[in-house]
This record gives sequence, structure tokens and C-alpha cells, in this order.
Amino acid sequence: MAMPSVRETDLAWALVDVAKPHLNKVECNYIFVTLGAGDSFAAVRQLLKVIAHKRIPLQLHLVMLCRTWLCPYAVHEEYEYLRGVIDGFLMPDSMRASTTTKRLPSAAKPGPRLTVTGRRPMRPFPAKRPQRGCVKAATGT
Repeated sequence: MAMPSVRETDLAWALVDVAKPHLNKVECNYIFVTLGAGDSFAAVRQLLKVIAHKRIPLQLHLVMLCRTWLCPYAVHEEYEYLRGVIDGFLMPDSMRASTTTKRLPSAAKPGPRLTVTGRRPMRPFPAKRPQRGCVKAATGT
């Protein structure tokens, strides 16, 4: 099954509609100038960052469009970061809070003493990398 394409400019304008009431003048100017210059990837990236930072709620349909939009950028240097931002929209606030709470350090326990040797453990060749996968959008008919 082919993945539905998401027009980047349409996604950017949909995100603008959600975020605009929460944007200050500087953020708003940056988004509109970036979109006007035709750099919709930069606009979507900045909108996602602002929406996540300000915890602006997104509808599930829009989050799924963001995930679909991100799939072709799997080799982009910011893919993992943006995927985390988008997946963060799906996580309830209570879960988000529980994953960010820090535990107080307990009393330090002495561990086994390590000796220094000239040998390092061997890695399997070729180095195995985790597979990156894209979420396929479900079509409900």
C-alpha cells in the first residue's frame, strides 16, 4: 500500500492555523517570511518546535499528517529529533511528566574495582544499526 503524500505547504499552513494565536511577533514573522521564501521544511520544523515548547494541543489527524510528512526525511540530520517531537504530541501529559521526573541519588555503593588492560571488546562486523521505520498511515474506510 502506498503511503499518502502530504504537501509540505498545506501542512505548514495547517500548523500555522493552530499555532498563530500562541505565537509572538518574532515567531510569527519568522514563520511567514520562511513560508513566503518557499522554505516550507524550515517553517514546519520551527512550528513543531514552538508547538511542542508551548504545549499547544494538536488534533490526532494533524499529528498523523506530521508523521507521514517526516517519513521521506528519514536520512535528515534532524529526523530523530523531529520524530521525538511529533511522538511527544501523542504522549499524554501525565506520562510525559512521569518520564521526566528525576530520582534522588541514593548513597553511592562501592562497585568492583576495574583494571585497565590494553584490550577492548570486539564489535561484530559490519556494525549493526537500528532500522528506522516510518509509520504507515491507516486508511479508515
